[in-house]
Amino acid sequence: MSLHDYKTAVLLMREDPGQPLDPYRMEELRDLAGAAGYRVLAEITQRRDRDHRFQIGRGKIAEATSYNPKKLIFYNPLSPTQVFNISAEFSLQVIDRFNLILEIFASRASTREAKLQVELAKLSYDAPQVRSALALKKRGEQPGFRGAGAYEQSMYHDIRGRMAKIRMELKDVELIGEDRRQLRRERGFDLVCLAGYTNAGKSTLLNALTGSSVTARDQPFTTLSPTTRALEIKGRRILLTDTVGFIDDLPHFLIKAFRSTLAEISQADLVLLVADMSDSYEILRRKLVASHKALWDCGVCAPVITVLNKVDGLGNSEMAQKKEKIEDLAPNPVLVSASCGLGLADLSERICQRLLPLKEYQIRLPYTSQSLSQLSRLYETAELLQVSYEEEMVVRLKGRKETVARLKAAGRP
Repeated sequence: MSLHDYKTAVLLMREDPGQPLDPYRMEELRDLAGAAGYRVLAEITQRRDRDHRFQIGRGKIAEATSYNPKKLIFYNPLSPTQVFNISAEFSLQVIDRFNLILEIFASRASTREAKLQVELAKLSYDAPQVRSALALKKRGEQPGFRGAGAYEQSMYHDIRGRMAKIRMELKDVELIGEDRRQLRRERGFDLVCLAGYTNAGKSTLLNALTGSSVTARDQPFTTLSPTTRALEIKGRRILLTDTVGFIDDLPHFLIKAFRSTLAEISQADLVLLVADMSDSYEILRRKLVASHKALWDCGVCAPVITVLNKVDGLGNSEMAQKKEKIEDLAPNPVLVSASCGLGLADLSERICQRLLPLKEYQIRLPYTSQSLSQLSRLYETAELLQVSYEEEMVVRLKGRKETVARLKAAGRP
């Protein structure tokens, strides 16, 4: 049996009777399952109120098991009790959408930071599950070897201890990130970040703007760790960072687990919010709403430019209609096609307009080797307007305040 045959799954989703039908949810779940390497055998949807034991009707789960999958994947979040009941009665592995996302994250995590963040998110999910499972076992629902005891109690405390240790390690990563961003600003760089729903084309846009060759695939969560490339627009030196994509209904603790990565967005000077214009109006709107919520949860205070990507396949009429319908979520957007290079000049112009203008400063530097070294560095980190050689060197420049603050040790403003 090949690995591909082994990772088989049936997808299940329960829809509330009072809500309109939403086929996109199952489509997204299918894409996520494919990104995680599953071969989907069937998709089962039921419109009913929530079943407290199984989330969905028992008959639908029995139908799913008839396909002999290795795993059942639910769109709806499952409680510890529901996971326990389904696993015990049907002898199958069962996960929900959130755990499926974690599987993808775990497979894509290549850096120490990303691996720690994925582990913290998984433990944050597991901790209440283990606690609830302990309560179930104490009621005698699963006696014997896996019955509640000192081992399970110890496991729960071990999870809490491991979470505390990871948080400390990630706090150190955050501090390193803060120092890195400060140093980049001192060196005269503006920090611009790409954000948006997963698979909106952020990596492709990064490549188009910077001429780099970052991996870009047509699948969710291609980028997990931040990727930064440099570019220059009208004399402004910019570092453009691509980071993990957003997705609808992300649990708050997942955002907290990826705090050090998402800090690249929250601490940026400017955010480019990328959306896929080729989506239907309903899906486009939903993704924009989810992205705005994620930006809010990240604590973004910087200006935001909405970039509507993948416009090359749309006619002018369809493009204008979509743009008008989402005006409340995307005022004054920039229309681009990162893959074709359309609209990149307009986007570059808008970036320059939205970045804070550089201020003009006058610095006096003594004639020392350190000051001469600082002056030489200024040619790279700021725009020098005039240098006068008097009793001291008088330098008039335009640049970032962080660059000027760094010079105070070598002279006086």
